Amino acid sequence: MDSINNRIGIVGGVGPYAGLELQYALLRHSDARRDRDYPPVVCISAPHEISDRTEFVLGETSVNPAGAIIDQIHALYGCGARFIGIPCNTAHAEKIFSVIVSGIRDLKDAVLVNMIDETFALIKREKPDVRTIGVLATKGSYKSKVFTEYGNKHRCEVIVPEDESLQDEIHRSIYDETYGIKALGYLHRKAQEHIDKAFEYYRRKKIDTVILGCTELSVVFRDESRGEFSLIDPVGALARKLILLQRHEM
Repeated sequence: MDSINNRIGIVGGVGPYAGLELQYALLRHSDARRDRDYPPVVCISAPHEISDRTEFVLGETSVNPAGAIIDQIHALYGCGARFIGIPCNTAHAEKIFSVIVSGIRDLKDAVLVNMIDETFALIKREKPDVRTIGVLATKGSYKSKVFTEYGNKHRCEVIVPEDESLQDEIHRSIYDETYGIKALGYLHRKAQEHIDKAFEYYRRKKIDTVILGCTELSVVFRDESRGEFSLIDPVGALARKLILLQRHEM
C-alpha cells in the first residue's frame, strides 16, 4: 500500500475529548522511539455535523448520526486514511453502525474497526477466565443493549444496573452540562459521586471487571484498575488494533 494512503483515520467529534483520547492512545500504545516511528494519523473533529448518538437511540431525534459519520469517513479516506476508528460506543449500536458499514462499501480498501468487538477480543485475550462483566455507559448504550448483544456474541455475560435511576446518574456523569465529562473534560466531584455508586453496585454483585462503556470515561480513567476493579478501556483496544493494521501494511 502507498505510504500516503496508509494512515489511521479518526472520526473525532463523537465526542471531541474522545477523539483526542484515541489520538493519545495511539501514541501510548505505539512502541515508537523517534518522531517518525509514530503512526500517521488523520483526525476530523466536526461535532456540530453529527447528531447525538444517545438522543437518536432513545428516539429523541429522528436524525441518524450515521449519515454525517459516513461523510466524515469519506473525507478521511480522501486524506489517505485507510484504517478507521469511531471512538464512540453508542455509535456501534446496530441501528447506527450497520448504516455506517453500508455507507462506506464503496471505499474498497478501507477498514472500519469495530471498537466493541475489539474490546471483547481484548478481554478474551488478556482475561480468559472472566465471564461476567459490568459496564459504565450512557443511557443510549444501556437502552440499545449494545454491550449485552456484543457480550452474547463473544460468550460473555454483561451485567448492567437494573435501577434506571442509577443508569441516569451514570449518564449524567457524562452528559450533564454543568458537571459532566463532555462539558468539562475531567471528573467533577458530582460526577465522581455517581460513578462511585456504580462501582458500589458492581461490588455488591461481586463483579470486578468493568468496561468503560463511554469513551469520555476513557478520558478520566486511564489507569487499568480502580481499587479491586479491573477497568477495560475500549479506546485502548481500538488503538491497538488500528496500530496493528497500519503496521501490517507498511
